[in-house]
Amino acid sequence: MKHERTTGQWLGVTMLGAMASAIGGYFVLLAPVFDGAGFLAGAAAQEGRVRAGTLLVLLAASLPLAGALALWPQLRHRGTRLAPALIALASACLAVTAVEQGLLLAMVSLSQAHATAADPAAFEPVYTMAGGARYAVHYLALLLSGATSLTLYTSLFQARLLPRALPACGMAAVALHMSAVLLHLVGQPFHFPLVAPAALCQLATGGWLLARGLRPGRALPRAYAA
Repeated sequence: MKHERTTGQWLGVTMLGAMASAIGGYFVLLAPVFDGAGFLAGAAAQEGRVRAGTLLVLLAASLPLAGALALWPQLRHRGTRLAPALIALASACLAVTAVEQGLLLAMVSLSQAHATAADPAAFEPVYTMAGGARYAVHYLALLLSGATSLTLYTSLFQARLLPRALPACGMAAVALHMSAVLLHLVGQPFHFPLVAPAALCQLATGGWLLARGLRPGRALPRAYAA
């Protein structure tokens, strides 16, 4: 029982930490750099802010993998077959996020060259290409992050490691979040109200895990996992 509590608390830390890091990286540090005169004109003077935001975003993508690795023994013990998929998706999400942040740092270099160039306008086509690539990778990272969360909640539901209402709500909320991303990719406005339930479920699940840990119990029969 002590092991379930410790593993659950660590999983709660990773969920809450990932949420806080993503908010701090994307919205607190990076978002203001894109405002005002724009990233190309303003990022050179805010390099430290961009690098700090990049580190927070990478931390946000690393924590779900740390949580998945810690959860592996419990999922295998309970008979669920989703443990390898959870680790694979978390790893893929981290790799794609690293590519995204690498592109963002390359855009900072463009901004620095733009600031000292005799013809700043010459950098705009290159910046547009780099920004488009970063935009595409960013949304791929969002979809992979959603798939990771969906697999995590499904695993917790299937293995009965939490009161089933928590992961059930999480699955529905993440499905809404991924729908918002997919709709935006086909040209629709991004609907932030569709994202809010996923954030609330992550906060609730992370808080429960931090306070109570995982539910102890016996291994599930193999037929259940199938």
